[in-house]
Amino acid sequence: MIEFYSPSGQEAPLAGFLVQEMARRGFHAHLDEAGNATGQIGAGARKVYLVGHMDTVSGEIPVRIEEKKLYGRGSVDAKGSLAAFIEAASSLKDNDKLSITVIGCVGEEAESKGAKHLIASHQHQPDFVIIGEPSGWDSITLGYKGSVNLVCQITQERHHGGHAEPTAAERAVEIYQQIKARFGSETLGFETSNLKLIALNTHQNGLDERAELKLNLRTPLGFDFDLLHAFLESLPKNIDVEMGETTPAIKAEKQNPLVRSFLRAIRAQGAQPTFKVKTGTSDMNLLGPAWNVPILAYGPGDSSLDHTPHEHVLIEEYEKAVIVLQQVLQALA
Repeated sequence: MIEFYSPSGQEAPLAGFLVQEMARRGFHAHLDEAGNATGQIGAGARKVYLVGHMDTVSGEIPVRIEEKKLYGRGSVDAKGSLAAFIEAASSLKDNDKLSITVIGCVGEEAESKGAKHLIASHQHQPDFVIIGEPSGWDSITLGYKGSVNLVCQITQERHHGGHAEPTAAERAVEIYQQIKARFGSETLGFETSNLKLIALNTHQNGLDERAELKLNLRTPLGFDFDLLHAFLESLPKNIDVEMGETTPAIKAEKQNPLVRSFLRAIRAQGAQPTFKVKTGTSDMNLLGPAWNVPILAYGPGDSSLDHTPHEHVLIEEYEKAVIVLQQVLQALA
């Protein structure tokens, strides 16, 4: 799987491989209309969904094993989790209590095309959902922050460099500072809003000058997106602001059979399980509210290596995650 370089939009070769591999392992496997690789195994009435993603961020990393570590883009985020899902579910192919569906979604690192299709199709109503994202084999993730992208364009007449009028670029910086002062925080955490400057581009044609500001705002539970929209609407008329699709934060409940099964399985491997909340965003933000069933995220790997040139997963950690998942599925049966 890691040898398939699959940045968002280029998942098709990996998807075809996964459908073949799942079919070989006894799954009823196919590609859905969005390009998600889907495999179902088991004949039970209780439905467990294991939802990972096939796409990665860009930046190819040579695939190799060094010192019992598997290096490669996606080894942590999040092909390791998806591979563990397939391996764990395969071991329960003869069970008559669970119906296990493994889904490798497309586009999670972009616009969540795959997850949105699962919701829009109205074909899925699981009883339990495990999202494939790195938590570490001995931890489970219950929450992710929300997110919204902003694009601000400032267009004005060009002035001489000695003129007192601020340039379009300077106005863009002012807008960034205003939004950050109103909605951002210097403290990074699950409880705070954090504004990130993604890009600042400028252009001039001799008569006009333009600056484009691209921002991302990570938001906590209960964030008021309407208040943000009203603030942006109050900016001067020569500032055109595009507010992208809003994704609210999520924090799942602890008191349910899914969480308890994970706690027991991790303890059975000799570790003390911990709960995590993440400052990023995942498909769990979309699928949790849509399906409204017990949900959490789990998978091998250190999420601090996500998107970095040093991305790798410990092979021993991957193997422990597979065992934990097997025991969780057996407990849910």
